[in-house]
Amino acid sequence: MKSYTELKMCESMSRLTEKELCDDITVKDIVKASQVNRQTFYYHFEDKYDCLRAYLDNQSQKIINDVTIKNWSECYLHIFRYIDVHPTFFYHIDKSSASSLFNDFVLEAIVTILQRLISSLKEKCLDYIFDKTPNIQVIKYGMQGIVLSWFRGGMRENPEFLVKDIAEIDRETLMHMLGGTRVENVSNYNP
Repeated sequence: MKSYTELKMCESMSRLTEKELCDDITVKDIVKASQVNRQTFYYHFEDKYDCLRAYLDNQSQKIINDVTIKNWSECYLHIFRYIDVHPTFFYHIDKSSASSLFNDFVLEAIVTILQRLISSLKEKCLDYIFDKTPNIQVIKYGMQGIVLSWFRGGMRENPEFLVKDIAEIDRETLMHMLGGTRVENVSNYNP
């Protein structure tokens, strides 16, 4: 968030989305709840979806802590927990024309986890080099699909069991997917 006013409008959008479908919320509703004028809203955002996107981007960064090889699956669990605390909010997004923003929120949080994990591994796993482009497409979209299926399926499963399955990826496979190669396996490696 860049300013107090922007944060205020995003928070108003969030509160309104808790009460009704995103499609039913108007810019007029947001500015009234925020106690700002319409011109101020359009100075910061293109439309209500842009406001919601800014709010969700901010939240995806907030829910992810420092990520290490030991806690990365716990960070993934934070996404489930955040959604579980705000099910009506996400339902009102998912059942509207803003559903892609829900998908993006989940994906952004997962990408943040994976990027922070790669940074942590580069610093701490000296037996690996990370000189390849990470191949995180499968893992990030797989993790996103698990969250979205869980939510759209009524959040019946315990997220800890879902996360446990992902966390059981063996270290070598995970390192490979994240662009790491064990130093002893690298022939003629010359940094």
